[in-house]
Amino acid sequence: MKRHPAGAVFAAAVAGLVLASCGSETEGEATGGEDPTGSGTSADAAPPSSPAGDTGVRAPRVSDPVDVAPLRQDPCAALSTAQTRERNLEQGESEAMSDGSPTCIYNYADGSGSRVRFVQVQDFTNGLDDVYARADGLAVFEPTEVEGHPAVITQTHQDDRDEGYCDLQVGLTDEYVVSLMAQISASSDDHPQGCEVTEVLAGDMIHHLRGVP
Repeated sequence: MKRHPAGAVFAAAVAGLVLASCGSETEGEATGGEDPTGSGTSADAAPPSSPAGDTGVRAPRVSDPVDVAPLRQDPCAALSTAQTRERNLEQGESEAMSDGSPTCIYNYADGSGSRVRFVQVQDFTNGLDDVYARADGLAVFEPTEVEGHPAVITQTHQDDRDEGYCDLQVGLTDEYVVSLMAQISASSDDHPQGCEVTEVLAGDMIHHLRGVP
């Protein structure tokens, strides 16, 4: 899909932060968790466990998988130092979820309190198939694509995207999913474009793992 410029993430090229460079206190949860996405959601809520056995649900295949070994070793290997600087983000901070799933939190450098959490959901052993198996129980389930990789925009219990929250599930391989959970505060130039921010940063992650500048 076309990569949007990410205010801070969008604005670094226009006027935001993440969005600029391209031209609530807690973020949402990984799809299927116990707490609602958005206001009142616990950032430490454990991601859901995957369905046992074959779900019978097939997500689009990942035709050109990336090497996820760096992420397995360090969840903050998602973005390079140059990328975080370009997107006006602070360096990533590693923090495990309550179930042990590795995560990396990238805070905005604008003091707005906005941030994006990258989560390697340990229980998603069937890749995006596990996300598709939960589609009927989600408030938002919108398949999309990032840099040729299948992805899904999700919200668990309610649609809070107009408040700056967005969860994006990206298939890096057929068995490996990274969840990007954005919480963009109203004081950020990127608000309320949480989904655009996650798509931009997911594209950056894929480029970085491929060794593309």
